[in-house]
Amino acid sequence: MDEAVGPRIGTVDVPAKIDRERYFRELSYLELTALFAGPQKPSTFTKWAELAPPKTIGLVAPFVMTHRKPPSGAKLWTHDATSGDFRSSEPARAALAPLREAVDAVQAACVVFRSPESFSPSAANRDQLRAFFGELATVDAIGTERVWVPGGLWEVRSAVKLANELGVTCAVDPLVQEPGATDDPFMDLETNALYFRVEGAGRAGMIRNERLEDLAALVEQFEDLESLTVAFASPERWQDARNFVKLLNA
Repeated sequence: MDEAVGPRIGTVDVPAKIDRERYFRELSYLELTALFAGPQKPSTFTKWAELAPPKTIGLVAPFVMTHRKPPSGAKLWTHDATSGDFRSSEPARAALAPLREAVDAVQAACVVFRSPESFSPSAANRDQLRAFFGELATVDAIGTERVWVPGGLWEVRSAVKLANELGVTCAVDPLVQEPGATDDPFMDLETNALYFRVEGAGRAGMIRNERLEDLAALVEQFEDLESLTVAFASPERWQDARNFVKLLNA
């Protein structure tokens, strides 16, 4: 990874009615889900490469690598009962080459591997992750930073510890606290990289300024990491991301 140059900040997909050129003038990162549901024409990523500077796009990995249940869509990846859950299935292996081609085309900052919410922190799933990132989605095969988004049942510290072991970056929602938790999960957290994926936790409207200030304090705490990304998936993600950039630059 490159030396720390400040956090990448953006949203999950370009919000509706926002011009792509404007997007990259104002934000420095985009989590792009184009490949999640199904294959894309090469021209799709050629167009993105013309708009987005290198290392500003994170590609969400095809669902056949991470999810058993297919998403809705007309043209899906070829899938079967072996797909998903980070298994080395034939559908997952078949999607690897198109994924790498897209990574190279847009000079992707990372590939984001989203776990389904039901993907628990069981011993079997931990072993599955070790095999997946150690044998299939290796650093050489992917060609860029690998980001793992745990399911909803994982604790921050245990997820980050496993990610460190696997050589991948852990994604967490920094504004969500586990019910009944009293300890700060980020205190003295040891890692080289983090991916803050801000969901909004069911809130409607923009994220309050006090919460953005909490997030800014976390970003400052981890400013020396090799890689730090903040991706807003909140209901008002475009405004939230721009407000956060303004706050950091104030």
